[in-house]
Amino acid sequence: MSPPGERVALVTGGARRIGAAVSRGLARAGFTVALTYRASRREALALARETGGRAFPLDLARPGGISRLSEAIGREFGRLDLLVHNAAVFPRTPAGAVTPAAWDGVFAVNLRGPFLLTQALLPLLRNAPGGGAVLFIGDAGAGRLWPGYLPYCISKLALERQAAAWSKILAPRVRVGIVRPGLALIPERFPKAEWDRLRARGGARGPDSPGKIAAAVLRFARSGRYNFY
Repeated sequence: MSPPGERVALVTGGARRIGAAVSRGLARAGFTVALTYRASRREALALARETGGRAFPLDLARPGGISRLSEAIGREFGRLDLLVHNAAVFPRTPAGAVTPAAWDGVFAVNLRGPFLLTQALLPLLRNAPGGGAVLFIGDAGAGRLWPGYLPYCISKLALERQAAAWSKILAPRVRVGIVRPGLALIPERFPKAEWDRLRARGGARGPDSPGKIAAAVLRFARSGRYNFY
């Protein structure tokens, strides 16, 4: 259990890249941070030691793992004040060559997983002192519908609607928001030439570095407001 009065945040995909910046920022702000990882166990355990938090394995594509995580959060901390949906997959899936398996793999992690995890953690979020909060990490560039990444872009657009739905359903006890990063970090396996072209065109408006994204998450956590970011 967490010490009385100590806020708890859960960051999915919180061990690397943007997720690591968010985890560190929340820890510096006084949150006890639980972070999840799928393949980055070494980084996750190291970051948990650094921040004084906990690391949990999670594959968002597997509903059983979501149930186990929600039970573990309740058992280990007894409360949850903030849920940050950061984990996502970004595979190259060119238009005209998208298989059902590729489509399902993206949507299982980027859309279904956040829904099921939010749902599983609702009792803790609703019981958080002062009310809980859920924040989705979107993508300001998803509306450009990059031809090589259509399932990803569509999943992120759908995630915005999911966030809006949860916002209406859970108010006023649980706040829900979304941060839409700009071109912050080149995704793994993204062609560098294509990335450079996007940045040269100005990319998409939004926080454009891990530090700025982490700051936006912290503003939402502190604000007490219901609007989207």
